[in-house]
Amino acid sequence: MPNTKSSDIRYKVLDRCLRRGGYSMANLRDAVNEELEFQGLSPVTALNTIRGDIRFIETTYPDIIVKETRSGRNKTYAYENPDSSIFKLQFNDEELSQLSQCMAILSQFEGMPQMDWLQSFMDRFKLSLNIESDGKQIVGFDYNPYLKGRQHFASLLTAISEKRVLSLEYKNFKQEKVDTIIVHPYFLKEYNNRWFLLGFNEDKHKISNFAFDRIISINTVSFPKYRENEEIDFNQEYFDDIIGVSHTNAEQQPIIIKVAKDTYPYIETKALHWSQSVVDRDEDSVTIKIKVAPNFELEQCLLSYGEAITIEQPVSLREKIKERINRMRNNYELVQND
Repeated sequence: MPNTKSSDIRYKVLDRCLRRGGYSMANLRDAVNEELEFQGLSPVTALNTIRGDIRFIETTYPDIIVKETRSGRNKTYAYENPDSSIFKLQFNDEELSQLSQCMAILSQFEGMPQMDWLQSFMDRFKLSLNIESDGKQIVGFDYNPYLKGRQHFASLLTAISEKRVLSLEYKNFKQEKVDTIIVHPYFLKEYNNRWFLLGFNEDKHKISNFAFDRIISINTVSFPKYRENEEIDFNQEYFDDIIGVSHTNAEQQPIIIKVAKDTYPYIETKALHWSQSVVDRDEDSVTIKIKVAPNFELEQCLLSYGEAITIEQPVSLREKIKERINRMRNNYELVQND
């Protein structure tokens, strides 16, 4: 097989099409040209080039037979044995389908600065494995392309991989000034459609989280030396006793919540926390328990269910939620009707 990029692409596309069958000579040329043009190569203009490629396949691989099927004046081409291939594929159709879905998941990161390599990798990967994509997505992700700070993803991911110490210009929503913080980056975490960096805060000597949308700039620094993470497994225990990403000084404790009967199916099928369990039921409600350390994200989560839930324990959390509800009510009472 000639060792040129153009012919290599042509043979792979033709092999894929002939395995499927039902392609006319012009269809085969169009499929080849679509891939060639996508790769920045000159298209095939003559059908004889495609005919020559098919002859090459048949003469080079004697076990492969390309059959011609006539339907009136139309002719289509296919491998006589659909399982034939000039490439030694190590994946069956189901495995290739699963790989295609993995590619769809990876594609969620397309368009991010410094992630252009991903599209090139995916294109080469699909071509090498003879995966044909029809361009239709069958999985939809909760994805916000306008999310502030999303451009930091690639540089932070690189910094973690290469163990670089970072200087972040960071502006907390609760203050006007911009802080400069030295961070040893360890982990990226998404929560509630927002991304966070978790790392060792050099100033506070502890693990802190930094919201992408509050990062003004990122710079690499040569001092201090990168501090390895040898204490925390972010994939396991770090998030076990909280909702969200914020660790506070609060202790993990039981949270008892009464849930309206018609709302409980939503909370049953999408648990508030992995520790969720049922402690009581009656005609109108289901009482559940979770064991977490109270934090801001827990309060936001509970408030999102509005009147459908009531916090029974602990009293301190119930009073805090009650106070926030009262402030909400006061806001509405201050609104003047036109």
